[in-house]
Amino acid sequence: MPQTKLQEGYQASTVKTATTDGTYIGTMKHLEHQAADTEIKFDVALKEVNARLKAAKSRVAIVKVAGSLYLQVTLPLKPNDVDTKGNGKKQYKIALGIPANFYGLKTAEEEANELAKLIARQQFTWNQKYLGSKQEKTEKPFGELLDNYEKIYFSSRPRNIKSEGTFFQNYLGVLNQFDRNMLATPENIKKQFDTISNDTPSWKHRTSIALNLFCKEFNIPLVIKFKRPKPKARKIPDESKIEQGFYEWEIYANNRRNKRQEQAHYWLVFRWFYGMLATYGCRPRELFLYPDFEHWLSPSRTWKVHELCKTGEREALPLYDAWIELFDLKNSEIIKLVKHYINGRDDTKGMHTLSAAVSDWFNKVELGFSPYDLRHAWAIRAHLMGIPIKAAADNLGHSVQQHTETYQRWFGLENRKKAINKAVENQDELEKLREEIVKLKTENQQLKEMLAQYQIVEVLKN
Repeated sequence: MPQTKLQEGYQASTVKTATTDGTYIGTMKHLEHQAADTEIKFDVALKEVNARLKAAKSRVAIVKVAGSLYLQVTLPLKPNDVDTKGNGKKQYKIALGIPANFYGLKTAEEEANELAKLIARQQFTWNQKYLGSKQEKTEKPFGELLDNYEKIYFSSRPRNIKSEGTFFQNYLGVLNQFDRNMLATPENIKKQFDTISNDTPSWKHRTSIALNLFCKEFNIPLVIKFKRPKPKARKIPDESKIEQGFYEWEIYANNRRNKRQEQAHYWLVFRWFYGMLATYGCRPRELFLYPDFEHWLSPSRTWKVHELCKTGEREALPLYDAWIELFDLKNSEIIKLVKHYINGRDDTKGMHTLSAAVSDWFNKVELGFSPYDLRHAWAIRAHLMGIPIKAAADNLGHSVQQHTETYQRWFGLENRKKAINKAVENQDELEKLREEIVKLKTENQQLKEMLAQYQIVEVLKN
């Protein structure tokens, strides 16, 4: 397959393996960690900029104060300022009106170099630009800041489908619900946030986190507090329900109304997605992004996840080989339909559209569970089968911590019963084996004694 610009951009960058998964709790934790990580990286970048200025023998430094960037420099006294040291000079912090972010840091470095040149040439004078305290702050439209936010976000990380997906899902997709034309004042933003229905607490909580990060980026004095809602209980399907669900697709296809000829076989495409999600526990987009169908149609039983997916490249294994045949996953004719449906949609919008379509079809067929529930089900089955946690986590493409904290939180009473019963059965079986070993040892000892007596009798005969 020829390389796309996206793939070329990826190879030119260093990609950090993600630690989240797309689940609500995992995503929220990731956003919080990402905010802290960005803060640390910015402080490092600020030190590097100041090191460059110092190496260039500049007398100007950049400092961060309350979320904004300032130039710190010793200059001749401002007009009407008091000369406390009697040398005609004083150290000042000159406000730039620039938020303390990576995008603003580039501008601040340019301003520092420009001021350093004026000082070196003895051409510095106090003008309106440097007497910034008298300049009035003007609010900008929310949409203008949102467009700048995208530039800022990608100024500190490589731009590829992973980072674009994160930005679209957690920031742009959330903040686009706000009026782009309103002035981005704390009052306007809070007023619009309050209009979001409390009937969707997860969405409102996600919005509060995105807004707080957005406001911090642009030094808008607003912090929205909205308590993280308790996650809704998931209905994780067991093996029998998953197998029964496979047949529900054809029942739906035969009974649906208004069949459009060009979409008559779509149900086969989405049933294939269903079977793959159940068998391999993949994330939906791991089936869409550059799928290696040539490898899949080979005798191999692994599904190759592309390196541009959320947690990088891996080969996923099934728990039940029989499901590959039961769910007709290697049917070459269905694979052609799947390939035609995906149709090279390898950008963020395409991934979002395909993922939404899978969820929509799960609802149409009325399966009673979501695509991600199949991923949870895979994790639970692996545990019940005694698969080591590290092996199961690696197969699903996430950390051991993510595996235990997120995926096994929905273990449920019935699965606990299964696990305990299996452990008791294994213990009973072990006890039986121990008793059998004792019995065999006793019989072996008896046979040895009988053999010794027989050998003595033979010696006496001779």
